[in-house]
Amino acid sequence: HFHFEYTPRLLSPFTPLYSTVRPHGVRRQSSQLSPRSDTSWWCISSPLPLLRHFAPTHSGPPPRTPPPRRPARVRIRRRCGAMAIPVEEAIAALSTFSLEDEQPDVQGLAVLLSSERYATNSPIEYSDVAAYRLSLGEDTKAINQLNALIQEGKEMASLLYTYRSCVKALPQLPDSMKHSQADLYLETYQVLDLEMSRLREIQRWQASAASKLAADMQRFSRPERLVNGPTVTHFWSMLKLLDVLLQLDHLKNAKASIPNDFSWYKRTFTQVSTQWQDTDTMREELDDLQIFLSTRWAILLNLHAEMFRTNTVEDILQVLIVFCVESLELDFALLFPERHTLLRVLPVLVVLATSSEKESESLYKRVKINRLLNIFKNDPVIPAFPDLHLSPAAMLKELSSYFQNFSSQIRLLTLPAPHEIPPRELQDYQRHYLILNHMGTIRAEHDDFSIRFASAMNQMITLKSSDGADNDWSRDIKGNMYDTVVEGFQLLSRWTGRIWEQCAWKFSRPCKEPPISDSQQDSATFFDYEKVVRWNYTAEERRALLELIGYIKSIGLMMQHCDTLVSEALWETIHMEVQDFVQDKLDTMLRTTFRKKKDLSR
Repeated sequence: HFHFEYTPRLLSPFTPLYSTVRPHGVRRQSSQLSPRSDTSWWCISSPLPLLRHFAPTHSGPPPRTPPPRRPARVRIRRRCGAMAIPVEEAIAALSTFSLEDEQPDVQGLAVLLSSERYATNSPIEYSDVAAYRLSLGEDTKAINQLNALIQEGKEMASLLYTYRSCVKALPQLPDSMKHSQADLYLETYQVLDLEMSRLREIQRWQASAASKLAADMQRFSRPERLVNGPTVTHFWSMLKLLDVLLQLDHLKNAKASIPNDFSWYKRTFTQVSTQWQDTDTMREELDDLQIFLSTRWAILLNLHAEMFRTNTVEDILQVLIVFCVESLELDFALLFPERHTLLRVLPVLVVLATSSEKESESLYKRVKINRLLNIFKNDPVIPAFPDLHLSPAAMLKELSSYFQNFSSQIRLLTLPAPHEIPPRELQDYQRHYLILNHMGTIRAEHDDFSIRFASAMNQMITLKSSDGADNDWSRDIKGNMYDTVVEGFQLLSRWTGRIWEQCAWKFSRPCKEPPISDSQQDSATFFDYEKVVRWNYTAEERRALLELIGYIKSIGLMMQHCDTLVSEALWETIHMEVQDFVQDKLDTMLRTTFRKKKDLSR
């Protein structure tokens, strides 16, 4: 049972005349109605009234055709139950429109190239029909839980990153209003209690997330799970959740306004709670929150306690370290956020893996310490937030005071922090981080990709217009389009990553003496933020940054405009690649494995 809806309205290049079919019971949104008063719409429960409406059953003189006001617009009205212009002619009038290039996009994207269509995202986890036990059923459920925690953690990090001090906005009472001090304490407590409740929510969430992550790691520490181990998707879910916990801990340590607000909150609580009953529970929660906020790296310490509560997890930690090192060395990360995630969590994994009671040297038998040193030296500054960064060397030195077993790793603890880099090595790092030194390569990449993308698009247009094209030729063109789109995403990601890395490098090394012009002789005081942003970029560096941003927007807009044309080719190529792997390559591999009696996991 469907509703047939027809809306006569002004025709434009972006709003063609058509009829839409909606399921019965779904109401039309008011924002979809035409804003003009001379238009109307009908919801018809069956197609018969619709046919009667368009049938020429009216009496009287034939309808008059109004003179065309403009060649590119046709006005449609409802008069006496009949249309002034037949629908066929109105639709045919669309061919008279002149569409110019570089027009603003009134409508959004029709098809999303990035869609969450992966096997682990199951709303019901197939628990309603348990026909047989799947070998990956337990892993799928765990991955879904970890992904949900990651999404919640990102919201917590956003809340903590945007936290601003409330104490600075509190009014100060003059001496003539000291009698209203009690009312001011009560109002202050009510304002701060709302903010402290959010911090308590973060405290409870991190405890729950650390417990679930530790339990998930302990599952793979059992002897029967050490053979196959986690899947790659499971690896990434673990690492991303650990990265979220690390960022929360770093934000908590960096926000000086949070302890100040808490001290005021505790003071006002002492004043207003004298007349309350049963405040012992509230005082206990207040003490727990104070310990959580005042202890540096409290989240990582809690995670360490949860991991080694029942049994050791050194094996899974070492497997994660090997995965991170190999992914960074072989450049397995597809996008720059994934690479930055690996760089952020690797120091934490090394500290956790060498902090157990077992011999920590077993880690360095699987991963040579020189490989870790090279990774930490190549990226001394890692972006975390727009104005916050992480340094592996600084993290290792600070965490060594909390993990005594790690304090013996002298080679890792002697890595220089960003402000300790010797001058002879500083020039090499600047050549790596500054965009100005890479603009020649970036321009060549931009021009080369633009030409190849336009060529691939022309082939797709030719394929669309041809009838009965050869299957092999069609598959080659669609496969080439798929490879080009993936390369475009990697190119955009790599350029965006360079902007983030340059920003982190500038924040780690602020300028010491900003240039002072004649107009600034009287006010020669500069804020720290100006030293890392305003006065920390030369004119050439600003010009290179703007040019790179223009390249990113140019390539992104070019790929966005072709989304509807290439989306089907992308999905078809992905489907064909998966089917070819499952039905051909995987089948051959299984037959070879069983014939030679080799372990499939190897």
